[in-house]
This record gives sequence, structure tokens and C-alpha cells, in this order.
Amino acid sequence: MAVLRCQGLGGYVVVAFPGLGLVGTIAGRYMVEKLSLKPTGYIYDKRVVPIMRVREGRLLYPVNIYSGQNFHVVLSEVILPTDITWDIMASLVGRAKRDGAQALIIISGVLMEGEGLYYIAGDRRASKIGEELGATKIENGVVAGASAAALALAREMGVPALLLLGPASHPQDYGAAEAVLRGLQGLLGVSIPLEDLKERGEKYRSDVVDPKMYG
Repeated sequence: MAVLRCQGLGGYVVVAFPGLGLVGTIAGRYMVEKLSLKPTGYIYDKRVVPIMRVREGRLLYPVNIYSGQNFHVVLSEVILPTDITWDIMASLVGRAKRDGAQALIIISGVLMEGEGLYYIAGDRRASKIGEELGATKIENGVVAGASAAALALAREMGVPALLLLGPASHPQDYGAAEAVLRGLQGLLGVSIPLEDLKERGEKYRSDVVDPKMYG
């Protein structure tokens, strides 16, 4: 059974889990780093492979919670096994509801090229947030994994949930992460310096990505 311990989940809850283009992972880690967010909780489940990341001398749980002034970032260090994803998300959404969170903002990538920001909303309240961000609503498609579980459970529990998507066409898409972070800045009322993210993306493409793979 999933166990969640944290100081509270009021305000916006940004859900940053591995997904298409690793957008959630890249953007979530970047937010934690550049905004100097402090760890305020974690989620764990004994069915997750027993592995913990060590970063700057600190031992991290598979899923960690970091907090700012009026928002939280729930950042997964691992890809969750399918059979426990529902339990992890149920503990997260249930706590967000109990603490009166404004909305869940799930960040990930959508398979397409170009620029822009896209969204899928769990209800009308979340759809209004997407519209205010100037994002384009996706009318047809498929959502899978942690994002799908979060959207479904949030709808069942009456918590506004928005899936915010950057267009991803690389295995690690820093451009898509940048698009998502630009949208989050206004929503969360923070300024995130994005210059380093651009440089990291350029370095990744020059060191790892073969352009021929993508046409």
C-alpha cells in the first residue's frame, strides 16, 4: 500500500513523472533546482523496486515532494510499475483533496513537432486554467500511465486536474520541457530562468541525438 507523508498539499500540485520525452522529469527537476525548492514529503510503496537516488549527499525516495510558496512539485525519480500506479496516485489525489488543493497540474509531453502548449482537462475548472494559459485543447487522443490515473482519480474525487503538454519529438525533449515551464510561470507566480535549460538541450542534441533518427 502506498504511503504519503508531507507537510500539506494546498495550492497547486505539479505532478512531474517520467513520460513521453521525459518532459515531466526534466521540467520537475529543473523547477526544484532553479527555485531552490525544499523537500517537504515523499511517497513510497514497498512494491517499488528498492532503489533510492542520492543527490548532493541527500537520500531521495522514489517519489519526492518539494514545496514553494503556494505550490508543490511531486517528482518521481523512477518509472512506476503499472500495478501500483493507481495506488500511488490515489494517495496523492486523496491528500490533495483533503488539503484543499486548487488543482493538479500534470506535466508531460505529447508526440508532435513544433512549438506551443497543449492541454487535456479533467473538468471545466481545469479547462478554464488551460484556456487562461493560452494552451490548445486536445480534442482526441489517448492518455496512459500515471497521467491517466491522476486524471481519472481526480475526476472521481472532484479535484480539478489539468494535463499540460509540451510537443515532444526527442527521447529527452528539453524544448518541450521549456514550453511547459513557460506556462507554469504565470500560473504559479514565479520566474524560472530558462537559459540553462536551453543550453542543456543543445548539449544533449549535439552529444546524443542523431538528427537522422528524426528526419
